[in-house]
Amino acid sequence: MLHALYSLLLAAALSIPAGQPFSIDHPTPSAVSVERADAFETVSAPYPPTVRDALNQVRKSGGHTVVHADGKTYVVIGVGQRPTGGYRLVAERVQRTGAHGFVIHVREQKPAAGAMKTQVISYPTLVVSLPDAQAQVQVTIS
Repeated sequence: MLHALYSLLLAAALSIPAGQPFSIDHPTPSAVSVERADAFETVSAPYPPTVRDALNQVRKSGGHTVVHADGKTYVVIGVGQRPTGGYRLVAERVQRTGAHGFVIHVREQKPAAGAMKTQVISYPTLVVSLPDAQAQVQVTIS
């Protein structure tokens, strides 16, 4: 029985065409709907040292932290521990609420029911960069 499973996995791996990109869910930039034409973006490593420190704190405890660095405002968001892989955070919308006010709407994307998941504890995080060095940020997670 175990040999059949290995054979099936090998056949599936060999059926992937050579040269095709392979993607693993990872904290990577995602599309963000912006209600005003400003330069908002989700960012991935390398981060400024202060952002990296904030990410280490938020990763396990969850919540969000605002870091002002390099003339920008970075918002580090986490939801804490999850039992498997396949969880990720997606910035759905960024609203400008005033001269320096922003609301970031984040959705936790869970693995599909019945999907194969890596059996490892995960800590979904997201880092959003705002061009305003004085930004005052609220975060909503759904």
